[in-house]
Amino acid sequence: MLLYFLRHADAAHTGLTADIDRELTDEGNAQAEHIARAIRTLKLPLTHVLCSPFIRARQTARIALKDFPALEIQDCDCLTPLSDPQNLFHELKQYPDDSRILLVTHEPFASACIALLLSGSSEPKVIMKKASMACLETHSSVQRGTGILLWLLTNEQMKLL
Repeated sequence: MLLYFLRHADAAHTGLTADIDRELTDEGNAQAEHIARAIRTLKLPLTHVLCSPFIRARQTARIALKDFPALEIQDCDCLTPLSDPQNLFHELKQYPDDSRILLVTHEPFASACIALLLSGSSEPKVIMKKASMACLETHSSVQRGTGILLWLLTNEQMKLL
C-alpha cells in the first residue's frame, strides 16, 4: 500500500472563524495548484482519496485533484489535526494491499502519523510544512514501524516540477 500524506495549503489565521471553517488564502490556492501540477507530472496512480472534513483540507484536495474528476474525495474524521493515528490505521484495514491512497490532512497529525509508521514512535522525525507531500509504503498491515519513506516534497519543490 502506498500512502500519500498531503498537508493542506496555507489558510487564513484563526480569528472569529472556527478552526474547521478556515479557508485557503490566495497563497494557499497557488500552493494547491503546485500540488495539482506535481500529482499530474508524477502521474501518481491514486486509487482513493481520504480527506479531513475541515474546509481548508477539502479545498486543497479539490484543487489538487481537479484533473482527476473520477476520484471521489471521501471525508475522514480520523485525519483532523488532533486525531489518534491508530484510528487511521484501523480505517486503512478496509482497503486492499495494492491501494494508493491520498490522505489530505493537518499538523500535528501528519508528522505524528508518519513518525509512528516509520519508527514506531510518535515523536516527529519528519515535519510536514504546509502544502507538502510525503509518500510512504507499507508491505504489511498499516501499523507502528511498518512504513518506508519513499519521498517527501515541499511545495517549493512541487512548484519546480
